[in-house]
Amino acid sequence: MPKMAMLWKNRDVLRMTSFNKDENKICRYCAECIPVAAKLCPRCRQWLTFRSFRNPIFMFITVILPFLGVMALFVRFAGNMINPPPYYSDFKDSIQILKSNMNWAETTTGPRLFLTGILTNQSQIAWRQPEFDCRFFDSKGQMVDAVSGYSSLTVLPGADSAFRVSVNPALSSNSYSSFRIFVSNAKNIRGY
Repeated sequence: MPKMAMLWKNRDVLRMTSFNKDENKICRYCAECIPVAAKLCPRCRQWLTFRSFRNPIFMFITVILPFLGVMALFVRFAGNMINPPPYYSDFKDSIQILKSNMNWAETTTGPRLFLTGILTNQSQIAWRQPEFDCRFFDSKGQMVDAVSGYSSLTVLPGADSAFRVSVNPALSSNSYSSFRIFVSNAKNIRGY
């Protein structure tokens, strides 16, 4: 009998003689003889019990999934505290720009473009920190630059307010012939 076949035969005999129903059991994944108290098969590394805290599935269901749920609730709660309803998207175009000007200024860091003007709130909600969408056009009417500008002002219901948006231009001053500016977003004053 070849040596390898003899080793396999001895292994099977050893497995059959070492199996004791009180001390050992058969792994349902690899069919090897393992201790009865084993929660993880030492040969194939499969988890044999679901209720072990170190089982990755049990850990995911009992620890990680609830943690993610609590974090999602916290993020939603924090978002409602920072910007509570009603949202500006429900009152789109309630802040209108009545008048606006484009002014160039030379600063120590180079030329700056300032958009100034007056806006009015046509809704019954006070809005804070409006976000401006600024679009710049050349003499042919082609858009050459676009930026978002922010202001820390508050616009009360039915009131007017002056604004200023500072823009770092991407092109030279003669490339900017005209502009269009409007309020794209704002936060509810009741938020923190």
